[in-house]
Amino acid sequence: MCTAVVRGQRAMLYPTCMAADKTKLSSTVTVARYRELEENNDRRALAKFARDRFHERYFHPIESSRAKDKHGFTILAVCCLVIESLEYFYQGKADTKGQSRKMFHDFFKRDTPLKVFAGGNDWFYKDIRCGILHQSETRGGWHILRSGPLLDERTKRINATKFIRELREAVDIYADLVQNDDGLWMLFKEKMKAVCDNCA
Repeated sequence: MCTAVVRGQRAMLYPTCMAADKTKLSSTVTVARYRELEENNDRRALAKFARDRFHERYFHPIESSRAKDKHGFTILAVCCLVIESLEYFYQGKADTKGQSRKMFHDFFKRDTPLKVFAGGNDWFYKDIRCGILHQSETRGGWHILRSGPLLDERTKRINATKFIRELREAVDIYADLVQNDDGLWMLFKEKMKAVCDNCA
């Protein structure tokens, strides 16, 4: 965490703190700018920032790729990162080590089109998330395609193109809630405090 050394009337930041303040959290928002927006309680600008951060870092690189270069496994791997990160924001957690399963479970309970992936046995977490991120494969006979319905449980198929589209919408819903929901606004600030502290 950055601390200031006061000399006379001036607060001098250590070099690592000054570098952290310049760290980009999105293409247009640095740590220093984020803190300024938060101090001004500019919820509209920070809702846009939340949306931009996810879109620029996760969705745009996939969406801007040529169709022939896209792969369902890559799309789902990115989506798993987004789900876990987005749920951290929803819950205002600085760190969720050892809670990844719960993050997926809680996210899929939310009112989005991806709610169809909720289930008592956490199959998505075990067979998709852990399979792709740990072994670069799905488990349990699941197939990742880029066509067909979003989810076909009978044939065990997931349409990665539709999945990322719905996840993008889920991020937009979250950004709107940050702007309008007082409780979620407080949790957003809790999570962002940790994000900014980690930049130092």
